Amino acid sequence: MKPTSTPPSLSALAARFPLETIAIPIGDRTWEVTCVTDQDALLDGVNEVEHVPYGFLLWESAVALADWLAARPHLVHGRQVLELGAGVGLAGLLAQQLGAHVRQTDHRPDVLTVAAHNAAQNGVPVPEQFIADWRNWSHTAQYDLILGADILYERAMHRYLAPIFQANLAPDGLLVLSDPSRPQALELIAALEDAGWRVEIEMQTVTLPLEKRINPLVHVALLTCSRLDTRT
Repeated sequence: MKPTSTPPSLSALAARFPLETIAIPIGDRTWEVTCVTDQDALLDGVNEVEHVPYGFLLWESAVALADWLAARPHLVHGRQVLELGAGVGLAGLLAQQLGAHVRQTDHRPDVLTVAAHNAAQNGVPVPEQFIADWRNWSHTAQYDLILGADILYERAMHRYLAPIFQANLAPDGLLVLSDPSRPQALELIAALEDAGWRVEIEMQTVTLPLEKRINPLVHVALLTCSRLDTRT
């Protein structure tokens, strides 16, 4: 991982991508979240040679994970937290507000710019931010809590994520993932169980205040993972 150096400004990003600010109620407050709400418009702003920056979108999985954290402040306060694939940052910012020390990571510095803006506009200290590529991961610090919202969609990344979970989660730590019940996510969970992890699953239905969302109700699986053998 490497710290963000000179990421693009928010105004430069707003000139290129259709950023909007929407209100999301989480816990006992409403969060103002700047993000892209129109996926088609996002694709219009992307060059053919670059990957689609899906991290600018606010996903239902991120809202579900943030809501899960808000209901469990005792698991968050004072803890060391790593957020993988932070995107616009909602889950990590919720953890930061609850008193955790958060490191947010993403492979795109531009989405981390938006995450930092979201922290500032909600009165939350900006977490430490690092650019990180799961395929070239050398970070060795361990965390009490690892968070990931909608990061399991690409099967090709599972072989990189599993070692990160193993290396960077403290022996008695908790890995909390959220996913809209994709089959490939359940495949990784099955692999973790085979490797000696305990996995608990609970479901949450999330609706975002977005006009162009085809499916207004999304059923999100909250996956809470811990090691059965805490000696490793």
